[in-house]
Amino acid sequence: MKIIYYGVQPEEEKTIQQWSFRHRIRVTIVSEVIDVINVHLAKGHQGVCLFPSQDMRTSEEIYRVLAHYQIQTIAIKSTGVDSVNFDWAKKYGLTITNVPTYSPTSVGHYAVMAILMGLRHLPQLMHQQGMPAGKEMNEVTIGLVGMGRIGQVVAETCQALGAKVIATTRTKQSGQVAGIQYVSLTQLVTQSDVVSLHLPQTKESYHLFDETVFEQLADDVVLVNTARGAIIDTQALLHWLARHPYASVVLDTLEDEEIYRMTNYTDNPWYQRLSIHPQVMITPHIAYYTQRAVDEIVWTTLTNTKDVITTGKSANQVFS
Repeated sequence: MKIIYYGVQPEEEKTIQQWSFRHRIRVTIVSEVIDVINVHLAKGHQGVCLFPSQDMRTSEEIYRVLAHYQIQTIAIKSTGVDSVNFDWAKKYGLTITNVPTYSPTSVGHYAVMAILMGLRHLPQLMHQQGMPAGKEMNEVTIGLVGMGRIGQVVAETCQALGAKVIATTRTKQSGQVAGIQYVSLTQLVTQSDVVSLHLPQTKESYHLFDETVFEQLADDVVLVNTARGAIIDTQALLHWLARHPYASVVLDTLEDEEIYRMTNYTDNPWYQRLSIHPQVMITPHIAYYTQRAVDEIVWTTLTNTKDVITTGKSANQVFS
């Protein structure tokens, strides 16, 4: 058995090598993301691990070539699979897996840090803007959109710091945090001092935060997004920012970021338009970025691939 791993970062290599040694399976490491030029490197392998590139969304040729090389599975090294074209995956018989869970505290604690920075108007202060005094956690209401494992970490941590926490969620998870009041999205955005997003990108959540939702937010709200960029209608956000100087927005993810993943995230036109606003702080999708999380993602991605090749299925299968 041979597996090829595209888009490998330096901090992933040691874990890939450890997994390879443990399972006695050869793993080819490629630093570049997959595209129509380097897809030929997959020849002779049975499985592919990767983070979806822009070509994965737009080029059927990648899927066709992988199927021609008798690749059985594409293992996505993230929770989100929104950049995979499932029509082409189905057409060419490719099984798709993901990493549904990894260290929830990596993103959860980062989101809490972002909330605290927003409450103290750090985005504006870094732009040397005069601002009113900040707020403390024990005097605000935190609204969480999404209450999966990460949302639960944020809820528990904010509660421990004295905040009131309300939430909206599509389905109630097991092990829900005690003391959370569940409300509608409209109720949440109108009642919250802080709104933090913790839901996957789906057809239903695409541009969930549109012009209508923004108009319901408090003038001095703190908005945090560590989930997916396209949950926010960025054009609507820009219009809203122009009229709300006392709001604070901390974004760890932007629309179209996958296009600029292996170049420079500051080349993203959305980054360029948002970064001129003193209310906005942008980080390059690093909320997950701890060594523990990286190790868990790599290990799960490779194990998903092995399982599909050896048994025809994986516990983390999202499409077959």
